[in-house]
Amino acid sequence: MFATGREYLGAMLDVLVYESMLLAWRRAPLDGYVLVTHEGEEVMLTDAQAQMWTHGAFAVYLALVDQRRISPRMPGG
Repeated sequence: MFATGREYLGAMLDVLVYESMLLAWRRAPLDGYVLVTHEGEEVMLTDAQAQMWTHGAFAVYLALVDQRRISPRMPGG
């Protein structure tokens, strides 16, 4: 069984929270997402906006790991 795009997006957001790049996230009641920054700001995004933001943030996270500027908390494989 293949994971849906929503499950992939949720997994990427979970990694960003785990790695402390984002404080928290949750599904919004009207088909969207609420992202909580470390400053306590809640950012409401549509599905498309959340997908674009998450892909960008995840790319930055991976680039910082690749450049050895940060060390991932997740165990390597």
